[in-house]
Amino acid sequence: MFERYYRSTNTDDARGSGLGMSISRDIIEAHGGMVEVDSVPGHGTVIRIQFTP
Repeated sequence: MFERYYRSTNTDDARGSGLGMSISRDIIEAHGGMVEVDSVPGHGTVIRIQFTP
């Protein structure tokens, strides 16, 4: 989920670059935080961001 995904040139019909989650994690970790993800197929995903003082 957090690996950088670079799309090829034949994906004109899809939106986004595939970099958002990876960049977000990098910014959070650069500020001393961490990201946890819990996902249950068909039920949803919870993303927790935690910063410790």
